[in-house]
Amino acid sequence: MSEAAQKVYRAWPSGPPTYHQANSEESRNITHGADWNYSLFDCCSPGSLCLSSCCLPCLTFGKTQARVKNPTLESFSYVNSECALFTCVSMFLSHWILQTIRRGEMRETFGIRGSCFGDCCATMCCGCCALIQEEKEMELRTRPELLGYQKPAGMSYP
Repeated sequence: MSEAAQKVYRAWPSGPPTYHQANSEESRNITHGADWNYSLFDCCSPGSLCLSSCCLPCLTFGKTQARVKNPTLESFSYVNSECALFTCVSMFLSHWILQTIRRGEMRETFGIRGSCFGDCCATMCCGCCALIQEEKEMELRTRPELLGYQKPAGMSYP
């Protein structure tokens, strides 16, 4: 497996894409696979992500949702609207509802097999493990060197 296609979690994006890396069969299998690249119970590595997700799950949730909007995390801040929303609904022990919705959106975006019932069970019973799985999956599937060059959006009038 090439260095770019290794399934090792990176907290922050690195290096720009190259043509060779992005067009390999390994890259396509990772970014377009119908299964999760990480198991739900592969939540203890890396330890820093596990610890932060267990102690402050809103930070992991906010970072994952920030990756949806901008995979490069250029203007990322740990204090963001998704983190605040997760914290507010957590006060009423309803964070699993928000997490189920976002998990379903992620599955739909990347074509990952599963169901709303499965998402609900994962977020209710193993919410922390599900957060870690989602963060690692989002990082891997939006990794610039796996996606390759992306054509910029066309010009538009405001």
